[in-house]
Amino acid sequence: MVSRQGAIAVFVKTPGYSPLKTRLAADIGQQSAEQFHTRSAPAVQAVVAAVSKERQVVPYWAVAEPMACDAPLWNDFTTIPQGAGGLGDRLAHVNQQLLEQHAFVIFLGADAPQLSREILLEAIEILDQPGKPPRFVLGPAADGGFYLFGTRVCLDKQLWNSVPYSVSETASVLCERLQSWGAVHQLPRLTDVDTITDLPALIQELLQLETRLPAQQQLLEWLQGDDFSGKV
Repeated sequence: MVSRQGAIAVFVKTPGYSPLKTRLAADIGQQSAEQFHTRSAPAVQAVVAAVSKERQVVPYWAVAEPMACDAPLWNDFTTIPQGAGGLGDRLAHVNQQLLEQHAFVIFLGADAPQLSREILLEAIEILDQPGKPPRFVLGPAADGGFYLFGTRVCLDKQLWNSVPYSVSETASVLCERLQSWGAVHQLPRLTDVDTITDLPALIQELLQLETRLPAQQQLLEWLQGDDFSGKV
């Protein structure tokens, strides 16, 4: 039975189980890259948790490694495995699994910790209107990808796999593929972190937030701290 509630799935990898932020690690070292991930994910978690208290949405960690679904890092939300294969396969798997239980699903990465409550509420408001267009929401990332995608329909694996990921045209190709399915509502652009060159923009976007949650403030202070700021 499908619930009227929506779902929010935050895609994560687990330190010690998978290589994390490999392009960022090439710039700042594996330890610092892992520290970024374990600070960024709680910042996204805090926004999702706050919004889930206001709206009928259920938060999930979509964990890359099935054996890590019970890792302490992921205790605060229900965990589901991403499934096997490339990113398109994994998005398709989570899309199908969650839409069997929920009216819509929002996918988030864990590397845009400056996500605001207002942006996430806007996405939910759009998707929580059955029968009215648009059927999709997309948060474009500065590098041409996306930090958020939401859908009320189960997209097939072929569509997900027809999109080239981690390239400058990822978001534009996805929107093109969705033209026959329905309209896409565009959210504000944010920077998601893949390399060291993304960090100054992230710091500025964190500073520009009208209200920073404690986890966002802690990440900002870490990025601006003496131990890390010299790397940026």
